[in-house]
Amino acid sequence: MKHKLVLLLLLINSLIFGQVNFNQGNINDKEYYQVIPYEIEIGKIILPVTINNKTYRFLLDTGAPNIFSPEILKELNITEGDSIYVNDANNQDQKMKFAVVPQLKIGNLIFENQAGLIYNFEEHNLLSCYKIDGFIGSNLLRNSIIKLNGANKTIIITNKIKLLNIDKKPIKMRLVGNQKMPYVALKFVAKNSDRASDMVLVDTGMDGFYDMSKRAYTIFEKSKIFEALFTATGISDSGLFGAGTSNEQKLLEIENADLNQQIINNLMVSTTSDDNSRIGLDFLKYGDITLDFLHKKFYFESAKTIDVKEKTPKFYTSIQNDKVVIGLVWDDKLKTVMNTGDEVISVDQIDIATISLCDFLKLKKEWKNKDRYILKIKNKEGQIKEISIEN
Repeated sequence: MKHKLVLLLLLINSLIFGQVNFNQGNINDKEYYQVIPYEIEIGKIILPVTINNKTYRFLLDTGAPNIFSPEILKELNITEGDSIYVNDANNQDQKMKFAVVPQLKIGNLIFENQAGLIYNFEEHNLLSCYKIDGFIGSNLLRNSIIKLNGANKTIIITNKIKLLNIDKKPIKMRLVGNQKMPYVALKFVAKNSDRASDMVLVDTGMDGFYDMSKRAYTIFEKSKIFEALFTATGISDSGLFGAGTSNEQKLLEIENADLNQQIINNLMVSTTSDDNSRIGLDFLKYGDITLDFLHKKFYFESAKTIDVKEKTPKFYTSIQNDKVVIGLVWDDKLKTVMNTGDEVISVDQIDIATISLCDFLKLKKEWKNKDRYILKIKNKEGQIKEISIEN
């Protein structure tokens, strides 16, 4: 069973209005090399950050700018700045406040005058599960080099690329906007030798391998780089400002992809309503990722060809009104017995209706590889159905 609840936490793009500069702040040390252990909390990287001699939990998200909780501002007696419109991963926008934190520490590294948005994470039904106090975003890292090692659960922050001893040539990395979002080329080769390339956001706040934007899908549709397996209309992603609106999405299978001369076979990909394609943390299962913001270079080091052998999903779940619901139905037979918005009551003996959303996030990973299970759902008319699912 593959449940996909992609927590695309925040993507700041061109839809920012107001005189706010994320491209500010600096790091004290002239030369530095710091190895920092991190935790994995429900698939996200959590770093310890010290502010005013207190340790806080920050989520590492290169698809976002820095974000600080109101508690941090209260601790430092900082007044909120201007309000700006922010666009999340589902193209929904709201106003958010802005502030500058005078100093924070990651390991022994001191970062000064860091700009960020203000958000109360406890008010978000899913972000509250991570017990975080903020995001470390791409704007804090813009003058550094970071290397992520998934096997050891460490991040190296340095400004000397030679200290990383990387035995591989990099590819170019584009930094977009004053937030400095990192983009690289993900390449494809089809059986008929058609070639294509997608500029993708390297998003450490994203689960999964690769989500293709509808813009990229429209461009690539005439080539033969992927096989379109299913079409479905519904919702799948949960952004900073809630679930997205219902829209048509595609489930694709890509036979061959190339990230920094590393071949990835059999990628299962869904399209996304966002304008940006992106790659996520699942690449860390197979190798190390280095983002050289300083020199605009990207490295992906893996010792072997990556063969992603995922079962074809039959449906995706989502969150709507604080309930687990059917988000997208891919399988044509299942479309006759379930619809987008049907509430998920239970999976086998697990009563979904009575557990917290945080417990759901933890449990859904355990269901991913089930071959057979009984799904109980309730439709909008209140009718309850038991459906036998076989993968």
